[in-house]
Amino acid sequence: MSRGAKYEGDVMKIGTLYDIEELRRLGGIVDYVVGTPLTKVYCLAEHPDPKQQHYLNLYKMGEGPLYSFFLPYHLVHFEVPNAIARVALLRDSVARPLGGPVVEVCAVAKRDLKAGEVLDDYGMYMTYGEAVNADEMSHSRYLPEGLVEGCKLKRDIIKDAVLAYADVELPQGRIADQLRAQQYRHFRGEIWLEERIKGRN
Repeated sequence: MSRGAKYEGDVMKIGTLYDIEELRRLGGIVDYVVGTPLTKVYCLAEHPDPKQQHYLNLYKMGEGPLYSFFLPYHLVHFEVPNAIARVALLRDSVARPLGGPVVEVCAVAKRDLKAGEVLDDYGMYMTYGEAVNADEMSHSRYLPEGLVEGCKLKRDIIKDAVLAYADVELPQGRIADQLRAQQYRHFRGEIWLEERIKGRN
């Protein structure tokens, strides 16, 4: 992943950022960029059929080999309820299950943070989220962006540094932390977070 590389060009040409042979070898990737005008979510795909390539180019999708499909918005408060409704009411698969988390969101300092400060809610004034692969998230024991609220800092953290569990004291008795620990045990066979919670920080 580019890990949020800055890109301010045409979203229809965003495929030029990538080595297509590497993408094929990997079987695809999850990625994001920062700064793309009018684009929040995008997907790149190729089509091997020369006839389809002709029509994709004819209808202004570019010359390929990667074609860009995108949405100009990312409205979580609309998209999450709709996704839940699709699963619950229509038995629709929103995303193909892969047997466990692949990409997660770690917490990153929005500004210089001081020891003793209590973190506010995710995406507010103290932290922002950054996509990271699940192996790195677990290996480095990063703090999830969704669980920052109420955590008390044990040490100073500089702006744009990733926060780890070792950097904070967790709020007492939080169910979300227990569920997170169960997730690590279930998908990765890891118990370090369970032990951390039992030992209370």
